[in-house]
Amino acid sequence: MNDKHQRIVHNVTVHRLNELEKNRGLSQREVAAGINMAEQTYSNKKNRIRPFSIKDYIALADFFHVSVDYLMGRDDSDGGAA
Repeated sequence: MNDKHQRIVHNVTVHRLNELEKNRGLSQREVAAGINMAEQTYSNKKNRIRPFSIKDYIALADFFHVSVDYLMGRDDSDGGAA
């Protein structure tokens, strides 16, 4: 995956995470705790300081009950979670 594509996927992921957080009434701190990640680490990943790993995508998908493909922008169906 080239850098441009990585940026696009990251932007889609962050947008979808923000929407899921908002629709669920969850703070960034609550999501981070729910996936066993420090809030600062989660913030760094959302702000592109650190990359999301496959493990992160799986944990977030499980937490929000959506697919990894949805988080990455490969699927527009959130399974009714948002």
